[in-house]
Amino acid sequence: MLDVTLALIILGMIMLLGFVGNFIFNRTQIPSIVWLLVFGLIVGFIFNVRNIDPSLLMTVSKFFAAIAIVIILFDGGINTDIYQLFKGAPRGLLLSVSAFSLSILATMLIVVALSATIIPSIPLENSVTIGIIMGAIVGGTSSPIVIPLVSRLKNLKEKTKMALSIESIITDPLCIVVVLAAFYMITFAGSIDLGMGIRNLVSTFSVGAVMGFILGLCWLPIMNKVRKEQFSYVITLAVVFLVYSLTTLLVGVEKGGEGAGAIACLVFGLVLGNGKKVLKMIDYGGTGFEMDEETKHFHSLISFIIRTFFFVYLGMMVSFQKIEFILFGIAILLALLAMRYIAILISTYRGKFEEDDKQTMIVMMPRGLAAAILALNFGPGLIEELMPGMEGFFKDIAFVIILGTAILCTVGVSMIGYYGKKKLNRSETQPDEIDTIIDKNNEPK
Repeated sequence: MLDVTLALIILGMIMLLGFVGNFIFNRTQIPSIVWLLVFGLIVGFIFNVRNIDPSLLMTVSKFFAAIAIVIILFDGGINTDIYQLFKGAPRGLLLSVSAFSLSILATMLIVVALSATIIPSIPLENSVTIGIIMGAIVGGTSSPIVIPLVSRLKNLKEKTKMALSIESIITDPLCIVVVLAAFYMITFAGSIDLGMGIRNLVSTFSVGAVMGFILGLCWLPIMNKVRKEQFSYVITLAVVFLVYSLTTLLVGVEKGGEGAGAIACLVFGLVLGNGKKVLKMIDYGGTGFEMDEETKHFHSLISFIIRTFFFVYLGMMVSFQKIEFILFGIAILLALLAMRYIAILISTYRGKFEEDDKQTMIVMMPRGLAAAILALNFGPGLIEELMPGMEGFFKDIAFVIILGTAILCTVGVSMIGYYGKKKLNRSETQPDEIDTIIDKNNEPK
């Protein structure tokens, strides 16, 4: 009975901390994941969670991860304006691809270099593979942090906000699809084939997008008819799970079906959240309809609960048994920051972006739920295959990077905002000083 009571105490504290963290985020722009990760780390050390049966933890984790992937991508879809998505797509897509690719390259080079000096027993090809996958895991920004944060930054230009928002929306599924493809290539083929990987990526995105769009169009009129029934929003949640499962089974798990399912959930959410606009695009003659605000609010609540528990869960699973993993994490974090600077230069070239906007784009690189999910669920299998004896490699490094990027984003945005206000105040007082000087010169002598 004591175990049940203790579990309920921890459960209650997690939910309370999630609310408090979100409250602090709304007031101070400090992402709630900072408090959630630290709390999970404390709980893990106090109750020695790492000694629980690993097979039991992995079973729970995989099930919970599948739900988290479905919820977070669907929630991202229903809360994205499709017109704004198309409008900012070129710059946002350029930022997404350049930042993601450079993150993979930098992480791979860091892992190879440090492995050669710290863990020389690991074969070079294994280090390259692990580095690529680690880079894909931490290669994307977190939409639940970026989108609310940029909407609150009044000084940012609209095109900057849209580029950052699109990047965070695109890179979540991109990370998931690339890691899944690499995982299944290693599991079934024994190595990563770049050509096969690109073909698989294109096919996964295409099939997932088409399935999500078709199923979204099919569900729109049904959702509109049942929307007045009590608890009708639960039906839509059930259909989202079916969309993910159906797409996964259609493509095949061993061919990256889970990645296609993730894309299908994102596009399915886009269609439901922008129903009127989508129906207008396809010249629908009747009255347009889309997801109501009550249903959107329900799914945002589910997304909030999932994010809260998963970040605490990541903190609980972190072991930090090897100091090398912390060094890896810090080195990768610094490399990601340097690559971010280059990606911003590429994506803003000839775009007439202001200097303050570019600086904000550089620090706006928080990693989030996608990185946590992938590190926890695919890391252990890959380490067992490619880096035996290095348990905890992925989750420990992911913890350092998620926490580090969240702190970097918070501090960076605050400093840019502070100096921006000082510059604005200085520009406002200068005309007054000039007027005073002119008045004094014009006084009769």
